[in-house]
Amino acid sequence: MLHLLDEVLEAHLRNTVPLDRAIDVSFAIPDREWSTGLARPTISAYLWDIKRDDKRNVGGVELVNRGSTKMRRLVSPRVRVSYFLSVFTGDQRDEHVLLGRLLQGVMKSREISQDIIPVGLTTPGARIELTIGSGEGNIAREFWGGVDGRYRPGIDLQIILPVDTGLGIEAGPPTTGVDIRTADQRQPTRNSQRVRSFIEEGPQSDKSSTDKSSADESSQVGDSP
Repeated sequence: MLHLLDEVLEAHLRNTVPLDRAIDVSFAIPDREWSTGLARPTISAYLWDIKRDDKRNVGGVELVNRGSTKMRRLVSPRVRVSYFLSVFTGDQRDEHVLLGRLLQGVMKSREISQDIIPVGLTTPGARIELTIGSGEGNIAREFWGGVDGRYRPGIDLQIILPVDTGLGIEAGPPTTGVDIRTADQRQPTRNSQRVRSFIEEGPQSDKSSTDKSSADESSQVGDSP
C-alpha cells in the first residue's frame, strides 16, 4: 500500500508544481551518503511518521463494492501519513527557489485527484487529503537530528486517507418487508396479531397499492372465532 502512496505523491507533485524529468524525486533516507551521490536536482520525500487520525475517524457501518460483490463492513479507519519534503541542488539559492515552487504546488490543492489514485491504495472513490503540519514542536530539527544531523529546511506534508483493511461480510439482499407479531399476555388464549408493513421503493406510493395493503392488514388482525 505505501509504495503505491509514494507513486501517487510523486505523480501529484509532478502535475501540480510542476516538475519536469530533469528533477528527481527520491523516497530514500536523505543521509550524507545518499546526498553525496546525487547528480541532478532532487526532491527528497521521506516517509517518517504514520499516525491514526482520530479527528476524522468515525464509527458506523458502510456498504462497499468489492468487484461484483457488495460488502458490509465497519467504516475504514483513517491514518495520517507524514512525508518530510526537502530539496538538494548543490546551490542554496536554487534550493530555495525549488522549495518555494514545491510549497506553492502543495498549497494548490487540498486533495489528490482521483485520476491518479490506483486500485488497491484505498477504498474506491475515497478522498485522499493533503495538509501541511502545524507549528507544534520543531519537526525539521527532530527529523534531521535522527537522519543526518545537519539542519535543512523542508515541508512537513501530511496525507490523510482511509485504509482498506479488507474485512467485511457479504451484504444480503435488500429488505422488502417487515413482519411484526404481537400477543396479549393478559389473555394467553387470544390469538396473536400480525401486521405486515411493506417498504416503499420510491418516495411516493401508488394509492391503489396502499389501499390494498391496508385491506390485507385489516383482514389479518383480530381474534379467532
